[in-house]
Amino acid sequence: MLDDDTLLHILGILPVQSILSLRKTCKRLEALTRQRIVWQAVCHDQVVKEGFPFPHRDAAAASASELERIVLHALKLGRFWLSPSAKPTFSLEFQASSGTGVSHIRVLPGHGGRYVATVYKGIWSMISCWDIGERTSTSVPAPPRKLADWSPKSAIFAGFVVNSDPDSEATIATAVQTGGGQNSIELLSIADRDSASPSFRSVCNIATSFKPIALKGDLIAFSDDAYETVIMNWRHNTFALLKGSQQPMDERFQYNRCLHIVFAHKSILVVRARSVELFPEPELQPAQGPFITYEPVGFHTFGWIDGVSVILQSDTMRSGDGPAKPEHTPLSILLRTESDDPWASDVHKLEQFLLLPDPAFEGRSSSADAVSTGVVEESDPAPPAPSSASPYIFPPVRAERTSPTVRGFLRCPDIVLGPCGTALWIQPRARTTAHLTGLDVHSSTAQKTAETLCAAVFAGPLQGRHPELLQPHPRKVWAQLKDNCNWTAFDYDEERGRVALGSSDGSVSVLDFV
Repeated sequence: MLDDDTLLHILGILPVQSILSLRKTCKRLEALTRQRIVWQAVCHDQVVKEGFPFPHRDAAAASASELERIVLHALKLGRFWLSPSAKPTFSLEFQASSGTGVSHIRVLPGHGGRYVATVYKGIWSMISCWDIGERTSTSVPAPPRKLADWSPKSAIFAGFVVNSDPDSEATIATAVQTGGGQNSIELLSIADRDSASPSFRSVCNIATSFKPIALKGDLIAFSDDAYETVIMNWRHNTFALLKGSQQPMDERFQYNRCLHIVFAHKSILVVRARSVELFPEPELQPAQGPFITYEPVGFHTFGWIDGVSVILQSDTMRSGDGPAKPEHTPLSILLRTESDDPWASDVHKLEQFLLLPDPAFEGRSSSADAVSTGVVEESDPAPPAPSSASPYIFPPVRAERTSPTVRGFLRCPDIVLGPCGTALWIQPRARTTAHLTGLDVHSSTAQKTAETLCAAVFAGPLQGRHPELLQPHPRKVWAQLKDNCNWTAFDYDEERGRVALGSSDGSVSVLDFV
């Protein structure tokens, strides 16, 4: 008879279906198949190494039974992406507002993906948080429960981001414009969310006309529409200024709004409509004193970016249920460019570019960064210069995969790319004519076709392990079938396979891939 250690090793390399079948044979195997070490091995070999989306943060603190559930879900999600004809297994629709379109929608990180935040603009703007509940195979899903609303009198929201760290006190940041002409950024938390009457609570107010672009823990990045970005630790009230190129990319086009900011390895990537710039990791200084201004160490332009998503690629070599660590992995950029020519074709391409880690980068200290901008006390010793000033190699390199897309009449140009390389976007209603009347969104012909939620797998861990996923055309996941209704916002949680779509009629649709 084999000892327990040997059986545990064998169980760890078996297919999941075999493990579940052996569980039914005797009490000894039933107990052994529930050991955490078995599901750790399965997670690493059959999920993470295969490049499947996986919630590493949740798995790190999961019990044996919870880890088993997470691994089984990840394997089902992997099969969804490996099967081109697979469709979402679950859909839920509810009304977030009455007659007013949803301008923003986000699945809040953590919490099992059950919390969804929506923004709509009626007479005044309103933020709402919804609990869509836990979904099980044996129970009928309950209607979503509204947790909280936030709507200051005479306020309009001009920007909206959620915190990528689910453990942070600040959950949401929004730019607020009041009727009196005051501009600020409000950081909100959801207080008493497990009680009968949760509510939004302000944790910080920042007086600025800049718009919030990224929120990670205690760090917030907010930017103007030209070339300046502020990085702030809102808890400690410390700042740094990132100043990009002050010259317009095109003399006819002065507007260069900020689209995306990523807190990358020892650096910050700022993506604007006309430029992509990499800045060194800044040293934040107190507000009452002079703070350091940082200039870019890398620059590139793609022309006019219409939609973009930037993500740190997942590392398939890490332990499946280990804690998240700041790895120096490639930055993946998925974008759709636009033309200044109004007569240009509406057929565009989603193109992927990679910012690869620079092996010559040895990391530079904050003092070294300050020396490069000339803001350091003379008494400070100058450290030795590193062999490379940028942790990533510029310019970005083009990946093999492109995907055709049509810009057309589209209320939501967003693109969402996940760390494993899966991406979603919205394809507009098809046009049946090539002349100007095809642009008439009120024509009966245009209303008979549907917007489509499209998906594809781009370069990343999943495609690296499964090159057969490199297909010339995207897959169609879902269609907007309502007449006179358009999707106005959407969000995608890759590791859970969940999509939230907001519509022009105020409704919200939630899709689960498994």
